[in-house]
Amino acid sequence: MYAFSVLASLLAVVSASPAPVPDGTATIPIPTIGPCTDSIKPHAHIIATPSTTVVGGLQLTYDSASGRATLTDNGFYSLWDFSNGGVAQQPDCAKTKLWLNINPVATEYRPLYWNKTQITTNWSAAYGYDLVAKETKQYNTTDTFIACLPLNPVVKKVPWYLFLLTPTSVPLASAPSLKGFDTNSCVKTRLTVEIPYP
Repeated sequence: MYAFSVLASLLAVVSASPAPVPDGTATIPIPTIGPCTDSIKPHAHIIATPSTTVVGGLQLTYDSASGRATLTDNGFYSLWDFSNGGVAQQPDCAKTKLWLNINPVATEYRPLYWNKTQITTNWSAAYGYDLVAKETKQYNTTDTFIACLPLNPVVKKVPWYLFLLTPTSVPLASAPSLKGFDTNSCVKTRLTVEIPYP
């Protein structure tokens, strides 16, 4: 019985050995990465520009409690999907994407939020370019956003919340969509998709 076990082990080793090629040398098996190769694809941030503003260089991400789009110093470093007029963040090896949507109800300072469903289909975006909301029946093409801090934050370090700025005569302090935000903190910004690092 012992001899049979040893023989079976030797056969297993021989069958696992590299196959010889015609010149008599052995090939070395090439390891596979697995079904998901997302981690080796180019990743990038979407950042607030220009750098001269107080939010310059902050990165696009979200408030997990509300789904609202925010700017922080530790944003999405991600694969991006710009298909069908959308902007989607896709975690490595995940099937679920988060789509950046413009609140369709607000009429002046339109909150941005993330959702598993694509609602907004008028984004124009590409690596190395500013994020642009193309013209709709409600507003003209714009690449301008405002970032605001919440009133009475419960933590010291709070994110900046993002809104699409569309033409309006409504003062910041009177806008219903800015209720609960410190309108004195609001600053204009653009959002630029970085060129992926090699």
